[in-house]
Amino acid sequence: MTDSEIPRAGWPLGIIGLVAAVASSLINLALMFLAKPALGVPDSFGPLSAGPITFWSFIGAFGAIGVYALVRRWSATPNRTFVIVAVIVLVLSFIPDLAISGVTSGPFGGATPGAIAILMVMHVISFAIVVPMLNRLARPATT
Repeated sequence: MTDSEIPRAGWPLGIIGLVAAVASSLINLALMFLAKPALGVPDSFGPLSAGPITFWSFIGAFGAIGVYALVRRWSATPNRTFVIVAVIVLVLSFIPDLAISGVTSGPFGGATPGAIAILMVMHVISFAIVVPMLNRLARPATT
């Protein structure tokens, strides 16, 4: 029996979402604590604080779960299609980061090039955690 012939039970999407969100949050928080001082990002830059990082890590993970559930239901090649959609969303997620570049006041004050780079790397980290988890661990779709 080959690996492809072995049936797998898979994980429920909610569990994958929770594990992915927690892992993404923890790794992104570690990046924040290490990179912020190294790149001279001011403490006043709101998006690089624990609350927003945790909140958006959970929103991203569970948003991906919703998209994966829809793609899995309607696509003949759900994992491939999901990766394509996820890459497109990842690229689009950089637009707001780039849009706040150079802002000097308000909640986005301190949006230095280093701060923007950290935000963009956080998006890539979340992508690198959530997408493979869904493609490898999710239960097969039921019809």
